Amino acid sequence: MKLSARLEAVANMISTSVIADVGSDHGKLVISLFESGRISKGYAIENKKGPYNRLVKEIAKSKISVDNVIPMFSDGISQLPTDVTTVVIAGMGGQTVIDILKSHKEKLAHVKYIVVDAHNAVPEVRKEVCELGFYIQNEAIVHEDEIYYEIIKFAKGEQKYLDDKDFEFGPILRTSKSVEFKDKCLYRIAQIDKILEKKELPEERISKLNSEKERIRQVL
Repeated sequence: MKLSARLEAVANMISTSVIADVGSDHGKLVISLFESGRISKGYAIENKKGPYNRLVKEIAKSKISVDNVIPMFSDGISQLPTDVTTVVIAGMGGQTVIDILKSHKEKLAHVKYIVVDAHNAVPEVRKEVCELGFYIQNEAIVHEDEIYYEIIKFAKGEQKYLDDKDFEFGPILRTSKSVEFKDKCLYRIAQIDKILEKKELPEERISKLNSEKERIRQVL
């Protein structure tokens, strides 16, 4: 099963393991990972009947045994099986990701890795997941459909000290300075400049935007 560039970047963060894909949609990620031999077993989780029914149909269409790719109707990780070693949450808002993990953090006892693709509030995700007892092991940026996506892999263990810039820009991303990272930074600066051209912006808003622009320039 062919994945989008974003989901392929998520897949590349996953090593051999049993995964749970929370908010699995059509189950493409889990199906692809199993078909390619990158996972031994996967749980595809949905919490709404419509998406869950579509998920069940897609798994049946793939002809993979439901012993290998298992559809689950569940709220986040509330019923997470104990054999899951990697939790994937991709394609959701950052606060939703945080809420899913923190509302049932006892379910993370057996989890070794968390792979996140949050579509906003990424600095908050970095900070909150680290506070759950994980550290940032890897990061990537993907540019797809005119949107920059940050994919983060957390591993269980103590995070070394991170400062505000690490949380905002990513400790690995701001060190490696990939082409995509630089492009995203320049794109955001251009966005800020366009906003600043507007008249009658509150002084506080202007100050915050200029401060953000300066922080971006410092990491380029």
